[in-house]
Amino acid sequence: MIDFQELIKYKKNNKFYSSKEISFIVQSYLNDEIDDKNMTLWLKEIFEYGMNIDETVLYTESIINSGEKVEFDNLDGYVIDKHSTGGVGDKVSLILGPILVACGCFVPMVVGRHLGHTGGTLDKLESIPGYNGLIDLDKFKKIVKKVGISIIGQTNEICPADRKIYSLRDKTNTIASLPLICGSIMSKKISEGIHGLVLDIKYGNGAFLETKKEGQRLGELLSLIGKNFNVDVKYLGTDMTQPLGNFSGLNCEVIESIYCLRGRGPDDLMDVVFKLGRVACSLAKIDNSKQKMIDVINNGKAYEIFEKMVYEHGGDINSINCDYTDCIEIKAYESGNIKFIDTKKIGDAVNYINKLKGTRDNNSGAEFFKKNNDKISKGDVILRLFSNDLNNLKIGERLVRESYIIK
Repeated sequence: MIDFQELIKYKKNNKFYSSKEISFIVQSYLNDEIDDKNMTLWLKEIFEYGMNIDETVLYTESIINSGEKVEFDNLDGYVIDKHSTGGVGDKVSLILGPILVACGCFVPMVVGRHLGHTGGTLDKLESIPGYNGLIDLDKFKKIVKKVGISIIGQTNEICPADRKIYSLRDKTNTIASLPLICGSIMSKKISEGIHGLVLDIKYGNGAFLETKKEGQRLGELLSLIGKNFNVDVKYLGTDMTQPLGNFSGLNCEVIESIYCLRGRGPDDLMDVVFKLGRVACSLAKIDNSKQKMIDVINNGKAYEIFEKMVYEHGGDINSINCDYTDCIEIKAYESGNIKFIDTKKIGDAVNYINKLKGTRDNNSGAEFFKKNNDKISKGDVILRLFSNDLNNLKIGERLVRESYIIK
C-alpha cells in the first residue's frame, strides 16, 4: 500500500516518483481520498524541490488520464492552439485564434479562469452577455468543426484533476512551480487533440516568471513534454515589464480585441499577435503568413469568425458595453520618463476593482496612456481606473501608484 505521508518527503530525500506513485497522488486527490491540507504539503514540496523531466511527463500523463481526450475526425486543416503564461492586458488569444482560423487552421482552445494578477481568458469571454464557456465536449467539437474555433473552460470531462489541483495551487501560493505549470498547461493542450502548439512565455515584473532565462527554461520543458505526446511545440518569449495593449479588465479587453480584429489595434499588442501568428503558421505550413494575417483582418474574415464563435456559444456580441459610474485618473506628480517597476500591482488593482458587492464587475478596468520610457510632464494622465464602486477605485489607485517610477 502506498503511504502518502512518505511520498510527501520524497523530493526532500532526493527520491524519484514512479508512474504508479504519481497516478496515486493525482487520482487520490481527485477522488477526495487526500484532503486539501495534505495535498498542500505535497504541492509545497514540489514547489520547493521540483521534479525532473521524466516525473513531469508522468504527472502530465496522469492529469490527462483523469478525464477525456478530444479527437477530431475529418478536419481539413492543421489543428493548433496558442497558450500564454499570462500578463496584464494579455488578450492575445481572443485576437490570434480567429486570425489563424481565417488563415486555414482549426483552433480548439481550453483556457483558464482567474489566474493570479493576470486575469483569465474565460472570465473575459464570459463578460459577453450570454457567452457559455462550459459546454460539453460534443458541442465543443461541433463548434470547432463549424466555425473553426471554440474557446471553453475546463469542464469535468477535460483534465478534472488539473482543475482541482490548480484551484488549490492558487490558494496556497504554489502557482510558480515549473513542473506543476508544465503539467497544467500541457495536459489541457494535449487533451484538445491538437497537432501543434505555440507558446507565449511571458517574463518580467508583470509576469509569473521574472527573467527571460526562466522563460526559456519553461519553454524548453514544455517543448520536451509536447514531443513525448507527439505535439509539435514552439515558443516565443514576450517582455511583460508593462501592460500589453491599452486596456486591462474584462469587457474592455474584449472590446479592444474587437478593435484589433477590425484593424485598429495598438502596435505593441499587434506585434505580439503577428509574431506568434508567424510561428503558428510555420507549424501549419502556411506561407506568406504576415500578409495573410493582415489580409484576413482587412477583409473582415477574422472578425467574422470571432463573431460566429461568440454566437455559437450563446453570446450577444452587440450587447457588449463598458458602462461605469466612477473613474479615477492617475496623473504624474513630476516630469521625466516613466518606467513600470511592478506591473503585477496593476493587475492586482484591476482584479480588486473587478469586485462589486460579492459579484464581478464586468465593466471595470484600466486604460493606459503611457508606455515604458515615454517622456511625461507633470499633470499628464498615466492611466485611468474605472468601475462602479468608487471605494474600490481608491484602493486600486494606491496599488497602481506603487507600480511605476518617473525619473
